[in-house]
Amino acid sequence: MHSEFGQLAPPEVAQHSKVPPHLLRYLLQELEQRGIAAEKVLPHTFLSQNTDPSVLLSHEARLTYQQSRLIILKALALTGDESLGLAVGHRQSITSLGLVSLGVMASATGRAALEFGIKYHRLTGSMLEIDLEPATDNAIKMIARSRFHEPVLLTFFVQELFAAMVGVVRFTTGSKQAIRRIEMMQAPPAKKSLYQEALGPSVRFDASRNAIFFDAEHLQRPLATADKFVVQEVETLLAGMMQEESNRLGFLKTVEEEVRRSLKSNPSIEEIAGGFSMGERSFRRKLAAFKVSFRDILSQIRQSQAMELLLWSRLSSEQIAAELGYSDPRVFRRAFKQWTGETPSQFRKSAIQL
Repeated sequence: MHSEFGQLAPPEVAQHSKVPPHLLRYLLQELEQRGIAAEKVLPHTFLSQNTDPSVLLSHEARLTYQQSRLIILKALALTGDESLGLAVGHRQSITSLGLVSLGVMASATGRAALEFGIKYHRLTGSMLEIDLEPATDNAIKMIARSRFHEPVLLTFFVQELFAAMVGVVRFTTGSKQAIRRIEMMQAPPAKKSLYQEALGPSVRFDASRNAIFFDAEHLQRPLATADKFVVQEVETLLAGMMQEESNRLGFLKTVEEEVRRSLKSNPSIEEIAGGFSMGERSFRRKLAAFKVSFRDILSQIRQSQAMELLLWSRLSSEQIAAELGYSDPRVFRRAFKQWTGETPSQFRKSAIQL
């Protein structure tokens, strides 16, 4: 396979990851401006459900890591733009993160705003680990680390995060001096001027980490939009959302594990419900409360598992069909074509070429 697939996310990590589509909304906007239709990058199953991407990418939607990575990889291939992440990050404003943005703006200081955003960044669909650490010379550094260790995607995610972060910090602090320098692990790009325009003149490449260095003094200054009562209200709402998301993901993850464990035998809803000591109707109602159906779960697991096996293994379509619980390989091929718009062999070939 192509070298950029040399450090792919482990299958078990990719299958369990579900993320909101926040970043992808801005990616589609950028592609649209460049004359690239959403149909070129969105999963085939999305398009068969609704022709309006804004509905498909609503705040309630969740995408698997595999779906997200393929959308981004297709976008990178179609644009041929190594700085695409910068453009996507630049599209975002101080209000782009909804309630998280409101909490950031209402924070007492720039430091408090950063800490607030990092605390709740997972609710925005972030694909990076973000930490604040003290640095020498009265500076504070924000380090972004990969959750999936796939170089081409890490570069895209870091570009997007840093471009969006620079805009937010400049807006909240009202100063370009709040950011001292930026370090990026990617190799020096062909057009460094694009990075200097988006991130500032002090950008270093081939670094040992992805980090933004903030001036500690600037971050201690009070924000003009500070409101402690708003922060309290927003924190209450976000904490509830995080707990609800945790409960949702906890239950659904257990269901998915049960389905995946017996996938080869094509499990029925009655069998899975029985494993939870529930009747079929009660089980369906509980799934419906989380806006998902058993059919959705089974299809999503099969789709994700099929993609993983096509990318990481040398199994034939017939062997993969058997692993997914299909007694007839032709049924698997038809299902895969419905999911992705490609046959399994076409998908494997196009993935190698990306």
